[in-house]
Formats: sequence, C-alpha cells, structure tokens
Amino acid sequence: MPPARLVDEVKGLLDEGWAAELTEAEGMACVLLRSYPLPRGYNKASTDLLLMLPPSYPNGKPDMFWVEGDVLLADGAVPKSADPVETHLGRQWRRFSWHLSTWNPANDDLRTYIEFVNCRLAKGV
Repeated sequence: MPPARLVDEVKGLLDEGWAAELTEAEGMACVLLRSYPLPRGYNKASTDLLLMLPPSYPNGKPDMFWVEGDVLLADGAVPKSADPVETHLGRQWRRFSWHLSTWNPANDDLRTYIEFVNCRLAKGV
C-alpha cells in the first residue's frame, strides 16, 4: 500500500487536472503522469513520466525518473545521463540518472520533485 501522504499528493495532482496514476511495482510506489510536457529540444512534445518512490516516502527521497523509451533530443542524440532503457510496468522507459542533492520530508513533496524533473529535463537539452 502506498504511503497515505503520497496518495493525498496524487489526489491533489488529479484535482489540478493531471492525468496521474498511482500503482505499486517492484517494491516501489509508482506515479505515472500521462502526456507530461517536454521542453523544446526533444523529439516529442510530451511523454509519459514515471516516478518510482521508495516505500519510506517521504522520508526516503525520490531518485531518478523515467520517460518513454523513444524520447531523444531533437537531433536524435540521447539526453545527458539518460542512456539506459529499462523495463518497468511492462513498458520500455528511458532512465534519467539525475539525483536530488537536498530533500526535506517536512517541506518537500511530489510537486517539489516534479519541479526538479522539469529543471533537469530543461538542462538535458
């Protein structure tokens, strides 16, 4: 069962109009955000975004994120620190191996992590 706080945070995203799903797989709480907008410089305008969160979330901080396996830069290159393509939830995902330097479970939440993802996607171009 996903942590109650995470359930509430995903409900908040749904209330804001996000197409979000919360499941469990591989011992992790998985948040899937559909049609997640990508910044300019990628070969697609949007992708599904997968966040895999530890069972101890929010005390255990998020680490890495995944986009659809066919996401590349507009010139066909692989984004920085996103070489591996892995299988999760029965699909191919490109793993962005970017890690938070700070995380405070009292202040940070899923929205904080989404902001980090946005920043990192922009820097990957």
